[in-house]
Amino acid sequence: MGNPMIEGLQGMLWAKGLRIGKLSGGARSVAGMLGQADTIPMPGAQMHDHCMTVARVPARKFYWDGTLCYDVQIAVQRWYAMDGSSALADVYNFEVEALGCKMIYSDVAMPTVDTDHPLISAPQDLAKLRPLDPSKGRIPFNVEITKNIVERGGGLLPGGMFCSPFSLMCQAMGYPRAVRALRREPEFARDLLAYIENDVILPHAKAQRDLAKAKQTSGADAWACFPNLSIPMIEEWVVPSANRLKARAKAELGMTVTAGGGAGDYCEEDPSKFDKQLMWRCFDLAGQFGLLAGGKMALMAMGRTQEWDPHWVQEYASLDGPGKKRMIYAMLNGRFVRDSSPQEIVAKLRQWIDIMGREGKIAISVGNIPADTPPVNIHTVVAAVHTIGRQPIAADVNAIPFQIPTFQPFDEWLKGQPEEEPIRKAREK
Repeated sequence: MGNPMIEGLQGMLWAKGLRIGKLSGGARSVAGMLGQADTIPMPGAQMHDHCMTVARVPARKFYWDGTLCYDVQIAVQRWYAMDGSSALADVYNFEVEALGCKMIYSDVAMPTVDTDHPLISAPQDLAKLRPLDPSKGRIPFNVEITKNIVERGGGLLPGGMFCSPFSLMCQAMGYPRAVRALRREPEFARDLLAYIENDVILPHAKAQRDLAKAKQTSGADAWACFPNLSIPMIEEWVVPSANRLKARAKAELGMTVTAGGGAGDYCEEDPSKFDKQLMWRCFDLAGQFGLLAGGKMALMAMGRTQEWDPHWVQEYASLDGPGKKRMIYAMLNGRFVRDSSPQEIVAKLRQWIDIMGREGKIAISVGNIPADTPPVNIHTVVAAVHTIGRQPIAADVNAIPFQIPTFQPFDEWLKGQPEEEPIRKAREK
């Protein structure tokens, strides 16, 4: 991996039209999201279960050894020739598991909450909980992943991850009970959010700062997508919670703690209910979190993005006028990528690049790649983005020749790679 600061500077210069040197993957990601790169970037993706499956590493090792978890994901994403890297795990589970929630463990998949035995069933259960002990559960595992990211250059903004407050509510008590608390028991909901923010997330963030030297950490919040929560509910509950947490973390820990990653994501499952204005309001909301933290961007993440009208997205990105395009972060739906043929994937990418990619300020990825996704489909996504998305975009993208890529099997590619030994050792019983 290159130096993130140098890659970032080179990418910014490219975005401004100063084409200095050959772009690395990291520099391409910066240039492509701020302006135009040599080609549209395909950054890393959320794909921990998939990486574990490709590398044939047992789940009971992968989800307990932070360095192994990091090594496997970096290796698999490099095998796919992605422009960036992402080292995540089951980020929604760490805090609730450490607080004593019953979990289900598997030899082949990530740990998950036992929904038959919720941590909180009634308001009085909150009084039984104590502040998070960062030495409990797999909090040390997550801190170890964070340490690898910070020390080994995991991306342009290296830092940790945690579960955001509303999603942690859902993990602790189940989604129906959490929504009911917001609607009918607001005092209990406020007390629970205060406990999560101050007694759970802040100690976790402090451990990432003290033990992994992280200067920032980001909170995943997929449960707070639309329509899981209405837009007014996100504005009433999720945004203020994220703001409180950020302010207190800055004052007490001297670090940036950004909750709400994925909050407001437009995840309507019924195409007949797709609504452009609602989608745009979700874009406005999602822009308050994550990449731009307050800026306007079109985030296409967990929803049925393959069925969206890309003209709606491009129109939103163009609202500020010529030359002022807002960033588009376009993720192909993970189920679509798993279940489609390579040819169908390429056809969708031609359409997206033709409509949304000509002015730059776009990155294309895949949202949460399922474990059993055929590797040829991911290789196809990366190769197609880099080929069809070469700047300047061709007048007729359908005329750009593209062959479904052939590739070396992962085990053959792994030979001689720095991750070979830890991966092979992890396979041993």
